[in-house]
Amino acid sequence: MTGDQNGGRPAGDRTRRSRRGVLAGAAGALAVVAAETATRATPAQAANGDPVLQGDNNGPTTSGTKVFTTNNVEVAVLASPGGIGAGSLGVYGQGKVVGVQGSALATGTGVSGSGGPINGIGLLGIGGGSGDGVQGGASGTGNGVFGQGGPQGSSLNDSGAGVKGNGGGSGPGVSGLGGQDNGTGVHGSAFGSGTGVRGDGGSDGGGGVAGFGGTSTAPNNGVGVLGAGGAANGIGVWGLGQGTGAGVLGTGFNGPAVHGRADLADAIGVLAENTVGGVAFKAAGPARFSRSGVLTVSAGKSTVTKTGVALTSASLVLATLQQDRAGVWVRSAVPNVTASSFTIHLSKAVSSSTKVAWFIVN
Repeated sequence: MTGDQNGGRPAGDRTRRSRRGVLAGAAGALAVVAAETATRATPAQAANGDPVLQGDNNGPTTSGTKVFTTNNVEVAVLASPGGIGAGSLGVYGQGKVVGVQGSALATGTGVSGSGGPINGIGLLGIGGGSGDGVQGGASGTGNGVFGQGGPQGSSLNDSGAGVKGNGGGSGPGVSGLGGQDNGTGVHGSAFGSGTGVRGDGGSDGGGGVAGFGGTSTAPNNGVGVLGAGGAANGIGVWGLGQGTGAGVLGTGFNGPAVHGRADLADAIGVLAENTVGGVAFKAAGPARFSRSGVLTVSAGKSTVTKTGVALTSASLVLATLQQDRAGVWVRSAVPNVTASSFTIHLSKAVSSSTKVAWFIVN
């Protein structure tokens, strides 16, 4: 009798068990695959030494991620706690031309910086050599640099300033260079009754505002400070002195210290006014008037006439002898508005030439 090579099991039974084994093996394989798939589906985070994973959080890490070109010409570092010697940095960029550049679409901001809550700086720039720390350029009518001050600013100091500059050494805090088409170097605009531009002098007697005229004589002969009043009878320049100090002080070298000029017939070149009855005009030193002078009455004459002097119906001509002539005095000084002249009459003809001083008021 031939031995049962199938262990004595019926053929049908052997076929069914073989099929069950295959199905069980396949189910086990599928379970392994499913488990591996589930494991890979969980969020992954890259740690130190791991590749950077796109679309995932990468960290936490104890050092920054650095990308650089040959000889470290261009360098970029992300999330550095201070390993590159520049302190804690979110992003660091070094380039041969530009270190970090940001571009935005539409009205977006190219680069934005927010300072820390304890008086942190939003954006800091330090120029190399004599380079600018921060430079802004605009197109069209845009502003190169725009600053918006804090809401709790004060007009008594520079707190809440839109733009603030601290000069180094003897350099200016803020410097402005006007455009080539006669542009203004620094322009300030205020709201309400605020001041457009204000300057506070240093504690050691420094000037609040200083202006130095240009070398060219056109169009204003190199004016150091130019003030133009508002359309509603505004004052061009107003100075307010403290204590016994002068409201406005002018110092001249070869020219007048203060010059007032009127360009209309009804305007006043210089007005001195005291609203409470005090002295309106005081001259310390000789005073010189263009509408004054000396005329000479010739011997044997009793009159002399001055021509070429503009007069009005309100003009007053004053005259007095400059030499002692017995029995001679100024009888009258008669203006002739139409002829732009006046005639001085003496009480009688003089025996020798006699000088008479004259002065016109109004």
